[in-house]
Amino acid sequence: MKINLKYVSPELRGKRTYYNFRRNGMRIPLPGAPGTREFQDAYDDAISQHAAELRKRMRGNGARGSIDWAIIAFKKSEQWEGLSDSTRDVYNRRFDWLRENYGGELMAAFDRRIIKRIRNLPAFRDRTSVADAIVDRIGALWNFVDEFTDVELPGINPTLGVRARHEAGDPHPAWPEELCKAFEAYPHSRMVTAYFLMRYTGQRRGDCCEMKWSDFNQATREMFVVQEKTGTKVWVPAPQRLLDHLRTLEHDGDYILMSPKGDRYASTSITNLICGITAELGFATTDSKGRRRGYSPHGLRHLCGAELTEAGCSTDLVMSILGHKTEKQARRYQEQANKRRMAHEGNRRREEMYARQERNDAIDATSNVRRIKVGD
Repeated sequence: MKINLKYVSPELRGKRTYYNFRRNGMRIPLPGAPGTREFQDAYDDAISQHAAELRKRMRGNGARGSIDWAIIAFKKSEQWEGLSDSTRDVYNRRFDWLRENYGGELMAAFDRRIIKRIRNLPAFRDRTSVADAIVDRIGALWNFVDEFTDVELPGINPTLGVRARHEAGDPHPAWPEELCKAFEAYPHSRMVTAYFLMRYTGQRRGDCCEMKWSDFNQATREMFVVQEKTGTKVWVPAPQRLLDHLRTLEHDGDYILMSPKGDRYASTSITNLICGITAELGFATTDSKGRRRGYSPHGLRHLCGAELTEAGCSTDLVMSILGHKTEKQARRYQEQANKRRMAHEGNRRREEMYARQERNDAIDATSNVRRIKVGD
């Protein structure tokens, strides 16, 4: 039997024929026979992992109903227009990957097996959150095509019920005061400004990237923010330290955080730069599994929440500044602050115990003195 599949070669053993995917000296056994589902799944896996350029040639050129077509249609829709620039940046990274690897694939051809295969690609072994984000984008495109176009899609959205690979790690640790002081003195004025915005407004990195000078009301000392994650609109009071820093800056564009290219910073660039600087300054931490990690921009949001709580702010006050919709995260700051206070109180009592022991030992060592112990 002649096989016309690229990189597939048959191997006769006795009366049975076995098939292998061969490329660059590598051999991958393929189960079953051509035309069966198990064979096609294994062959598609091998192509995705070891011959992606072939997959691109095998596909069409954005035919109606394909991934390419769906992305183009979505970017012309009201849904795309309603997204913030930072959200579009995130979506575009996932769309670029989908177009490069599955652009010509028809949306109707996607089923749960293909979705799981994409999620489990070796390229995402150490980037599980990216794998989950790509699955999310496929699901969103499916819903868009099903709801807003006349392309018929079979069954239900194939991403529904597909388990996420990424396991949420420990919360981003709040920055210690020693790191804050070192960072404020670091010679990177733009990242120092990013630090001041994130620490003293408590907003997420993407929201700080979107802040414009026109959003800052100097008369009321407030910053207007529309949070991209929740859509919450908040007026955030600017503490004096932030006001003092902002007064030292030149207005060299619409955005407070202007990149060297003359536009706003991308949130990923902020993360990469700040994590690199904190590592350069010698500050790092480990999670509960012992994995080393640096201090991230989100740790400044946690620092803001912790400081507000330590200052005596109620859960409602913390929520009003940070824009949380539920009390869950705000209560975490409260728990952290309470634990910190209790730890300091426990240490204070221990130090007092040591001091009493030292005084009593000194009395015991003194001769011809009536021994009245401290605390008697």
